[in-house]
Amino acid sequence: MGIFSVSIRVRNWQNRYLPVDKQGEEVECLALVDSGAAELALPAEIISRLKLEQLGSVQVYTADGGQHEYRVFGIAEVEVQGRVSQVRVIELPYGVEPLLGAVPLEEMDWHISPLEKKLVPNPKSLNKPLLPLC
Repeated sequence: MGIFSVSIRVRNWQNRYLPVDKQGEEVECLALVDSGAAELALPAEIISRLKLEQLGSVQVYTADGGQHEYRVFGIAEVEVQGRVSQVRVIELPYGVEPLLGAVPLEEMDWHISPLEKKLVPNPKSLNKPLLPLC
């Protein structure tokens, strides 16, 4: 369940390999921090600006209990407060608020502080992500 929003910066990871005229924009927006969501989910208009390629589709379930098939795009590079993760993106309908889910939060090693309504770094590694590999 989302409890607060944070500023994110998103880019098309492939921009570094594409000619300038084929590169997507870098987009800065607010995203709802949602530990109930698995991945990064962006509305169609942001995906269009990023010029992400469709990778396929995925079955999802939503808060209302419904099951839907959503398109998946990638690969995006998302930056939150100086920490970066490369992730696939689930496409949301136009006009919907972006969601920052558990997978990118975990990869960037952000912890959710619901009382303070903010992201806090892992106390074991304050300066950079510390990921489990076991």
